[in-house]
Amino acid sequence: MRSCRELGLITVAVFSEADRKSLHVRYADEAYCIGPPPSRESYLNIDSIIEVAKKSGADAIHPGYGFLSENPKFPERCVEAGIIFIGPSAYSIATMGDKVTARQTMTKAGVLVVLVQLIRSRKRNRPLRSSMKSDYLS
Repeated sequence: MRSCRELGLITVAVFSEADRKSLHVRYADEAYCIGPPPSRESYLNIDSIIEVAKKSGADAIHPGYGFLSENPKFPERCVEAGIIFIGPSAYSIATMGDKVTARQTMTKAGVLVVLVQLIRSRKRNRPLRSSMKSDYLS
């Protein structure tokens, strides 16, 4: 929001009833309540957020962190509503949200990925730490 303010852009915040006095609400130029405290009834309600964006005349939505920022349906819905989604595409969110698909995609793109192996102590009653001779496992 600070960057938007510095650029002369109007900011619009959404909040649940429990977050009415939160910093982001006080800092925004406009703020709209999108529902009761349970996240599924407020911050995870795509319809409510799109409705606020349209009502306020917002051109774009930044999803913040967590909640809908990790849901590929959200950028799709923003695009359908004619609203710019400030973040990765739905494809990127879906691809990178699944570890196996993410590794396969990066490998196909020529990105080096770390080989991950499960290391287990052969002596089941001893912790891995004591069964390996390494200064790096402490």
